[in-house]
Amino acid sequence: MDLLIFVIALSILVLVHEFGHYLMAVKNGIKVEEFGLGLPPRIWGKKIGDTIWSLNWLPIGGFCKLYGEDGGAKGNRAFNNKKPWQKMLVVLGGVMMNMILAILVFSVVYSIVGVPQDTDKVKITDVVTNSPADKVGLKADDWIVEVEGKMVTKPQELTEEVAKYKGREVNLLIEQKNGQRHMSAVEVRENPPKGEGAMGVAISNTEMVKIKWYEFYKGIWAGLREAYFWGKIIGGGVLGMIGGLLSGKVPADVSGPIGMYQATSSIKASQGMLALIHFFAVVSVNLAVVNVLPFPALDGGRIIFVLYEMITKKKANQRFEGTVNMVGMMVLLGLILLITVGDVMRIVRR
Repeated sequence: MDLLIFVIALSILVLVHEFGHYLMAVKNGIKVEEFGLGLPPRIWGKKIGDTIWSLNWLPIGGFCKLYGEDGGAKGNRAFNNKKPWQKMLVVLGGVMMNMILAILVFSVVYSIVGVPQDTDKVKITDVVTNSPADKVGLKADDWIVEVEGKMVTKPQELTEEVAKYKGREVNLLIEQKNGQRHMSAVEVRENPPKGEGAMGVAISNTEMVKIKWYEFYKGIWAGLREAYFWGKIIGGGVLGMIGGLLSGKVPADVSGPIGMYQATSSIKASQGMLALIHFFAVVSVNLAVVNVLPFPALDGGRIIFVLYEMITKKKANQRFEGTVNMVGMMVLLGLILLITVGDVMRIVRR
């Protein structure tokens, strides 16, 4: 079941991307030769108007084949004969649709669970099993009001105060979800496991506030901010990865299809379908960011050639462009293979 959900969700994200190209192509008078669900070979196809709508054997994603996208076509309905700004709109159509989908999903999720609002208290959002916090009974949704009698209102304040007690116990004033308060003495570890923190808690100073149906605009605004947040995080991560590759460092925390499938199963089991839907909205932002990179075979690679045409008023050599994109695709497939091998190795080592 988890595998089916993963395949369907990933296919939807890719199809939405390709549909963005389709919409922009039709809007700009470009003939779409085929729009396919899945990847060839073809199982079934039906021509409606100028476009063949097909179902294909490989059940991941889809494609949008434009007339003249490889050059050499004649007529005003060919992609290669359109003005540079029209080509740019078509190329960016997929990225825009992935971002729109992410914003829509984020907005719906926040409209259901509530929008995040800052508070003047620090909330525990997660507790690591067998950590010092877990051993003394701290739970998610508890609030940490004071550290050794000093009030804390922000996560950074809490972290700074707790750091003063490394290797010892620290007294925390805890407020539970029902409003009751109690003191807890928690061990502050000097060398905690990576990613767990000194006490083994994840913290935040925000809480989810339910909104009325007529306050839907608050959900949309929260969705926009969430998309921007993840775009910034993913963009920074991608740039860091590229910098690491250029300096000879192999990224250790990059996951491919297998890693994404594992994340899908884990999130669905531990947090439910709503969290899983939110996760795939993040993946949609990821697709948008990665596709806009100026690398051959990606949308960003095509953008470079369109920019060249805009600046020089000359079309790029079609044979050269085709060769560059083919080499780029081979490199991308090689990277996906290496990342997949890394996913498998991480599973084997466990």
